[in-house]
Amino acid sequence: MAPVAPFLLSLLAVAGVAEAGPLQPGRHMAPAVYNKGLAGHARREFHKLMARYYGDSQGMTKPPPLIERRANNMPADWTSMGCMNESWNQRLLEGSSFSSNKMTPTLCMTQCQKRGFQYAGTQYVDECYCGNTFVGSGGQSQPDAACSMACKGDASEKCGAAWFLNVYKYTASVSANCTTPSLPAASVSGTATTASPIPSPTSTLPAQNSTVPVHNSTDSSEWYAHGCAVDANPRILNEFSNTAMANMTVDSCLNLCEEKGFSFAGVEYGEQCYCGSKLPASIKYADICQLPCKGNAKETCGGFWAMEVFELMKAGADCPVQVPAVTNIGNNNIVIPAPTATVSPAQTTPLNPAKTTTSSIVAPAPTAQPPSASGDRQVWAHHMVGNTYPYTQANWLVDIRAASAQAIDGFALNLGHESWQVDRATDAYAAAQNSGTGFKLFLSLDVTSLGCWSGGDASNLVSIVQRFANHPNQAKHNGKVLVSTFAGSDCNFGTGSGSGAWQSMFVDALKNQGTNIFFVPSIFSDISTFSGNSWMDGELNWNSAWPMGNNQISTDTDNRYMNALGSKEYMAAVSPFFFTHFGADLWNKNWLYRADDWMYCARWEQLIGMRDRVKQVEILTWNDYGESSYIGPIQGALPGYSGKWVDGFDHQGLAPLTQYYSTAYKTGQYPAITKDTLVLWSRPHAHDANANDYIGKPTGWDWTTDYVWAVALTTSDAVVTLTSGSNTQTFNVKAGLNKLKIANSPGGMSGKITRNGGDVASASINGQYTTSPSSYNYNYYVGSS
Repeated sequence: MAPVAPFLLSLLAVAGVAEAGPLQPGRHMAPAVYNKGLAGHARREFHKLMARYYGDSQGMTKPPPLIERRANNMPADWTSMGCMNESWNQRLLEGSSFSSNKMTPTLCMTQCQKRGFQYAGTQYVDECYCGNTFVGSGGQSQPDAACSMACKGDASEKCGAAWFLNVYKYTASVSANCTTPSLPAASVSGTATTASPIPSPTSTLPAQNSTVPVHNSTDSSEWYAHGCAVDANPRILNEFSNTAMANMTVDSCLNLCEEKGFSFAGVEYGEQCYCGSKLPASIKYADICQLPCKGNAKETCGGFWAMEVFELMKAGADCPVQVPAVTNIGNNNIVIPAPTATVSPAQTTPLNPAKTTTSSIVAPAPTAQPPSASGDRQVWAHHMVGNTYPYTQANWLVDIRAASAQAIDGFALNLGHESWQVDRATDAYAAAQNSGTGFKLFLSLDVTSLGCWSGGDASNLVSIVQRFANHPNQAKHNGKVLVSTFAGSDCNFGTGSGSGAWQSMFVDALKNQGTNIFFVPSIFSDISTFSGNSWMDGELNWNSAWPMGNNQISTDTDNRYMNALGSKEYMAAVSPFFFTHFGADLWNKNWLYRADDWMYCARWEQLIGMRDRVKQVEILTWNDYGESSYIGPIQGALPGYSGKWVDGFDHQGLAPLTQYYSTAYKTGQYPAITKDTLVLWSRPHAHDANANDYIGKPTGWDWTTDYVWAVALTTSDAVVTLTSGSNTQTFNVKAGLNKLKIANSPGGMSGKITRNGGDVASASINGQYTTSPSSYNYNYYVGSS
């Protein structure tokens, strides 16, 4: 789905009036942020050397800022080692880092000492790096003239230069009398400390992340950032809170918690501050804190059920504060909060894997019986009407019959503001009626496009729903007209009464016209409000379709939503892939979600296991080409220049899996496999390949691995052979659903099922895998027998 007002933003960017800042991952920007417009970020002019310094090819970014309160006492027992060169392709000092507009050598040495590091280095005016060893190719002494840049905080002192550091060494031993806090164990998902996407030399710099390592006061107390934690009910920190903090900043929350006598502080949802004296025994961290602070849009203050957690540490002036070790995974720093915590980084495959590089997993059909459930279970697919401008009823009929054959009950029609979209929806309803399939449709009102800020907007939404409410192919739930939305938490229809206006201006207005609706929006708001929202009958958890970090998909978010909804209905989501690659000249969306480990299968199996609690599932999507999540045929109008990563990447080969899992979810029984079928999918190039692509690598590129993923549905025992370039591997499989994989190698990709010496099914991917792409494409080829 395209973001709000992209055309206006792109015009402003091109005209130089404003710069369109890049949308961060998270599927869509939260409506509360989005409706205020996308904040622009200053464009930095890079010379050739600066491009090397912050260049995309090096995979390094400016460290996060240090919060303003700090001690300025000159630390004892430090000595200067002079000017040294930076390492190539990595940092010379990798223990910890920060940036500050008051940077001096004293500040850098003080902070590195308090963090327990032996070396400190100032670089490029305002940056400080700490470490206990020199890493990489750097560390050679250089002429003093090479470190020529004046410090940001004191122009009389030097703070390195691009690729050069003024390095200092701490010569005293750590005091035995120092005390350090103990940090709880944590499950680290993705990056515990987030980093901004790496800009290319000509790109608009993304906003700096506000999750900072240290927050100082003159009493030598420090705030150490644990990272972005997945919050839950009860809250991670629940002893004191201010959930509507005026002019919220990270600093103001830390001050508040320190003044209240708490050792832990957390910022969340842009304006919420939480305090506590301890952390839970186990915390899951993920890279999902993306909302700007209400008082400073240049900082982030958590996210939707995502809390940036800080711990107050007190130490003497000469005592180091023991912070967790830092492990480099790719180009991101992952903080491991305790020795018992584990990090499972994505496996990586060399650009040119050896012929013997293969890996396999064979998983028979699920043995657990799906839970029984009373009443019908329904499967819907999200259909972007905005991509159907050239559609006729014949096109709709193709989609409807294909979806019906996959045990999909109907389409959720994502409707935008253009008048022709209502006409296409009318064609869809007519085609469904003529299809003879009993296929149903319902409206998903995209209020980021339709609008919900005036009484006229409300009347328009009511009119659209009313237009189709009595159609024989209108989907109903519990006897009521089924209606959904994309977004809507900030809709007030001009009443000033907040989201409660949905009740009077929409739900009641329809009821007064004789239409009772079952309203299941996807509103992206604080889930603690769900049970009290009388106007909604349930909620579609849009982002449940993908893992939000470098981890396998789980049911954590499902359980949180269901607990928050209480007796209201929960609609879950499932999706095969997600990749979008629009530059700043259009929608400025460039990220992917991790789809490894047969995610589409894994998510379906989770939903089948919850079918006793989940009555409806929505597949995201049938035809959102711009985000690579489509399972239907490629037809209609592709958005922008998405054809660059969509053309030739047909996903209809997933149909056997969709039909298999949809049937199991709806009936409570895995269907008998009556035909041997092989399904393959793979990306077109190595995840770490470099391309001459001005948009740059998508955020999350290092969350994926280089394999051909395969599923064999077999009627009895058989042998499966998979091939990727020069790699070939055979697998003995059992009757049922078998999950297999083989490492990518340049060339074609194919597979076959054999039994008793003969081929019974074969599949190939209509594309080649390469290690040297001309542009970045993290979409998937799909092939099936």
